[in-house]
Amino acid sequence: MSKYDTVFVGGPVWWGTYPQVMFTFFSKVDLSGKTVIPFTTHEGSGLGQCVRDVRKAYPKANVTGQFSIYGHDVRDGKARVEKWLKTLGY
Repeated sequence: MSKYDTVFVGGPVWWGTYPQVMFTFFSKVDLSGKTVIPFTTHEGSGLGQCVRDVRKAYPKANVTGQFSIYGHDVRDGKARVEKWLKTLGY
């Protein structure tokens, strides 16, 4: 990860936050000083507590640019994802 300034961190929302495997990743990978962009799929909770949990895991990172999309909208959500990425400069 040392060669990246920006890292996208994404996954599904389970019970209001990322699944436990993401917290294992957070505990093992240092993203301090990086821009961290959280994104999720969900079925009604939006981002839930994901942004808060990423900020807690990485207090020395710039956590910004978050995005969520309904899981059932993913197949047809390409334009929405592209619009989000464009707002981030990608």
